[in-house]
Amino acid sequence: MKELKRELADGILCLTLDVPGKKNALTDVLRAELRDALADAQDNREVRAIVLCGAAGSFCSGGDISAMTGDREVARKRMTILHDVVRFLIAGSKPSVAAVAGPAFGAGFSLALCCDQIVADDSAKFCASFGRVGLPPDLALSWTLPRRVGDGAARRILLTAKVVEAEEAGAIGLADEVVEGADLLDAARERAMELAAYTMESKAHLKALLAASGGSLDELLEQEMQSYITLLNSEEHRQAREAFLSKARSKD
Repeated sequence: MKELKRELADGILCLTLDVPGKKNALTDVLRAELRDALADAQDNREVRAIVLCGAAGSFCSGGDISAMTGDREVARKRMTILHDVVRFLIAGSKPSVAAVAGPAFGAGFSLALCCDQIVADDSAKFCASFGRVGLPPDLALSWTLPRRVGDGAARRILLTAKVVEAEEAGAIGLADEVVEGADLLDAARERAMELAAYTMESKAHLKALLAASGGSLDELLEQEMQSYITLLNSEEHRQAREAFLSKARSKD
């Protein structure tokens, strides 16, 4: 069963993360389908912009913790796929808008920040929850977040793992717009249409220039991968992962 829904209408490609049983966590299937969908979109002239959203009232709860192991090669393959996703969203040819409802936690937070703009509804919650499971920020969050909210606010969000509610997200510039839930997709599509107004070639060059400013994304991604693989094999992560899974099992 596919875990990513694709819908193309009026030049806007809507990609819906659809793993409701895990609040759209990035499973192996979902991350591969997302990478493939973004790759297909790059050279598709019918696609002028992308809206990324989640099904069933959640954007993305983060990585699929139940599938995480200490296997370094498996971890590297997973991160390589996600780094392709990062590059397509940040430096690819198509502008993108994240439509965030409910939790955007961990890798879900990072994924939203890879998009050019973020529209949140009043249920949205953002959290850099990596430290809770003994892992470092991923998907270039330490690169994207300071650019969006400034270094001071980024450090506070990353170091405290505090939950940023929708209202605060709008106030600090984390979200470009906060709307009522019923208006979320319409507002995101409207912004995507605005971003699609440039010619395709100029958009591609502009996105590449924005990605290249202020330091090397590729260097950061490599450093991020090394940190992730190291911590994935740490005792701290093992204990935090087991505590998380034990808590999840107790709710079933």
